[in-house]
Amino acid sequence: MSSRGKRVLFVNPAKQDDFVVSRIHMGFSILAEILVRKGYIVKIMDYAFLRCLRNSVSQIRVPDIEEVIHEFEPHMIGVSVFTYLYDECQAIVERISRCCNVPIILGGPHFSVFPKDFNDSSRISYIVRGEAERIILNLIETAKCEKRPIIIDCPLPSPEEIPKVNLDVAYGSEYLSMYQIQLSRGCPFKCAFCIIRSIGGRHMRARDLEICLNQIVEAKSRYPSIKTVIITDDCTLFDKNRFKRFLRMFREANTGCELVIDNIRADLIDEEMIQLYVAAGGLNLCFGVETGHPEVLKLAHKGESLEDTIKAVNLAHRYGLRLGLCFVIGLPEDNLERHSYSMRLAKRLKPNYVFWNMCVPWPGTEVNEWYQVHGEIGDMRNFSTLIDSRINFNEPVVSTINFTKEDRIKAWLMANMETHNYFRNVRDMPKLVSLVHKYGLYRSLAIYFKRYLLMKLRNAFLKIFPRKVE
Repeated sequence: MSSRGKRVLFVNPAKQDDFVVSRIHMGFSILAEILVRKGYIVKIMDYAFLRCLRNSVSQIRVPDIEEVIHEFEPHMIGVSVFTYLYDECQAIVERISRCCNVPIILGGPHFSVFPKDFNDSSRISYIVRGEAERIILNLIETAKCEKRPIIIDCPLPSPEEIPKVNLDVAYGSEYLSMYQIQLSRGCPFKCAFCIIRSIGGRHMRARDLEICLNQIVEAKSRYPSIKTVIITDDCTLFDKNRFKRFLRMFREANTGCELVIDNIRADLIDEEMIQLYVAAGGLNLCFGVETGHPEVLKLAHKGESLEDTIKAVNLAHRYGLRLGLCFVIGLPEDNLERHSYSMRLAKRLKPNYVFWNMCVPWPGTEVNEWYQVHGEIGDMRNFSTLIDSRINFNEPVVSTINFTKEDRIKAWLMANMETHNYFRNVRDMPKLVSLVHKYGLYRSLAIYFKRYLLMKLRNAFLKIFPRKVE
């Protein structure tokens, strides 16, 4: 069969937790564009996005994967594998293989870290390691059922080989409110805990800003429901002047969209950039603080100081931006006492939201090498680094003599209770109280309830006396 008429189904599983995924899988939507240009018929079933959509759009119906396969009759199926979705990927592959006999292709960042996983699976025909833009056409054209997976290592695509995303083929895209784009790939920094070297590389691949802006404008014209543009680069500010130019271009384009950056380095921020960002419709700044302890931060090899973070946060507050902070619990030489520095810093910086990530010593990182010598490492597959808003969490995958798993859970719970109002469902209070009793966190619970009640009183006050908009 020629490419015209061949049907390709891309599937992204969903995690059954309380986290919200309001975006369509970018990798699949980029590969879909490459295939559609050559005459393939493509469908994307992003169940993570659809699970979120189902909670907000009452009229949408989300079909099970078996129904999708029966109606679409794909000639091959691609499944995205993220490490924290490992079990869900296993389950959906089994369901797919029970209802059809077509080549199943696995890809995603998981295989850049765990390259041997699924190698012995008789259900899988191909495993793609790396960014697939340069190999996808040949793979789809020649794919057939194999008895054991064929491993394909992908060369990194150049910026010119990265096309726009194709949202038309994604189920439920007519309700999409957030459009994500990469202005570049790669990161030149050498943070000890980061796996970007294995996934996107340290060499920067900067895309043409005119092309990127045209793609945003086109997406907004095709999908008026898009209200927010999200920049998902590995290192958005690797070239400060380039990013400032983009902000000027985005403002002049007058898309009517707000602008959000997924993550940003504090040491690359300056006031002119903040001014341009606000003028372009910028909403937030989310900084990777990692830790509030100077010695732990030094060992993280991030290349920025706590003073850099405090200075950047002050700028964000001055211009009224929504402030996010990301911390990592359990970096090398961290412990419960040093974790208190992070909590004090989080309270001092007054963020609107905080992510308290539990450390994962990914293979190929300096943190992994450190834990091989100084601690114990468990299975990282299917591990979520955050506690969700329903107080669900996994057991930490690492421990040391000075920072046991029990102490790490204490640190996790303390940080979430004391630094932001995250656990808000009254039905979950018995679970929270039980954990507090188990780990002796009564002081943290008192702080949480005080903050929770103040938030409720503030919201009630604003309902009665709403702020005047000038």
